[in-house]
Amino acid sequence: MDLQDLMNSLQQASDIDLLRLRTGIDHLLQNPARILAIRQRLHLGQEVQYLSMRENRMRPGRVIEFRPHEVLIQAEDKRCWWLHYAAINVDLSMAPPPQPKKPDRSEFATGETVSFEGPDLIQRLGTIVRINQKTATLSCDGQQWRVSFALLRHVVDL
Repeated sequence: MDLQDLMNSLQQASDIDLLRLRTGIDHLLQNPARILAIRQRLHLGQEVQYLSMRENRMRPGRVIEFRPHEVLIQAEDKRCWWLHYAAINVDLSMAPPPQPKKPDRSEFATGETVSFEGPDLIQRLGTIVRINQKTATLSCDGQQWRVSFALLRHVVDL
């Protein structure tokens, strides 16, 4: 549906109905399951199509960074925009990028600094304080985290 047609249709709605509609749409767009379904098909550097609300059309861009509810896209003109995941046109038939070999227990040591993505999709840094059979115990921001080795990434100190 064209944005102009939609706007013309919504002119007939009452203010309270518009507010209810906005609240419902916001709730759906922030649904973690929806975000995760899109996020799983994205990777850094990927070329995508996104909806430019200013121009009301799809534009090409490249994925630069992820946040829990937004993705940073670099447009053709090199400007960057934080967008809702819903603004990205994800081809559902597109396979995710090939996954690198998952690290295992032998690749980590106590005292090593590592990073991981928490359940809230935020990147965290921590220090390994204990190596367990299937997980590493990390000290991160004053908290203890037990993280699978497959989710850990080595941090290179420059």
